[in-house]
Amino acid sequence: MDEVAFVKMHGAGNDFIMVEDLAVRFDPDRSMIAALCASHRGIGADGLIILRPSDRAAFSMKYYNSDGGEAELCGNGARCVALLAYRLGITGRSMQFEARSGPVKAEILDDGVNVDIGKVRDLRLGIDLDMLPSKIHTAFAGVPHAVVLTQNTRDYSSEAFVTWARPVRSHASFSPEGVNVNLVAVIDRNRLAYRTYERGVERETLACGTGAIASAVVTSHLGMTESPVSCETGGGDLLSVTFEKTSSGAEGCMLKGPAEVAFEGTFRQSDYRP
Repeated sequence: MDEVAFVKMHGAGNDFIMVEDLAVRFDPDRSMIAALCASHRGIGADGLIILRPSDRAAFSMKYYNSDGGEAELCGNGARCVALLAYRLGITGRSMQFEARSGPVKAEILDDGVNVDIGKVRDLRLGIDLDMLPSKIHTAFAGVPHAVVLTQNTRDYSSEAFVTWARPVRSHASFSPEGVNVNLVAVIDRNRLAYRTYERGVERETLACGTGAIASAVVTSHLGMTESPVSCETGGGDLLSVTFEKTSSGAEGCMLKGPAEVAFEGTFRQSDYRP
């Protein structure tokens, strides 16, 4: 199979190449994924999502960052794959599917998609890093996240944010996997603004679903917010996060937000091989 059909989708500007592969005929290597996701020479996306069959759920979601590496979960991608499965008639409005991080429940709503990310765990508050003047906080929300508080997320240009976030992402404290880095400003007890530098994409993205969840849970443990928390993304969209606090993080973490189709098309695998 050389020609592959795809759907380009985004969740709050976090964009993905979506491939329905229930027949399991599409098996790209890391270099092909990176080439497909390249913004100037490929289709362009923050990641690739392949919808595959599952013996334990309605389907499975395989998520790859734009560098070609497979990740455990993507919150915005989970909403997009849920909507795609519904549009293809694979599931009804309520569903459960598999991700590398574990089972994910989702529901298609009239005003967006709601996904149950499950637990946030491994919460650590008040970590000192030699490169930052302020303390940082970490949590695992399907993937590892660091949270750095600021008064106003817009005080930093994209270049300035990337400059200090990239070394944090690769700091020895978070090796070998690295960490996503979130810059967070609390607006009130039920609203925050955040920006995310995503590992595997290696730049700032317009939105990060698991970053919104991690930011909401961390700030709640710092006594600054409480569920539900409306999270303003770097691109200006709003994601809603609800959860129940636990001693080590949170459970019942729900992420609600948009999932939209940008366009559909096909590509030839032979065009993206070295």
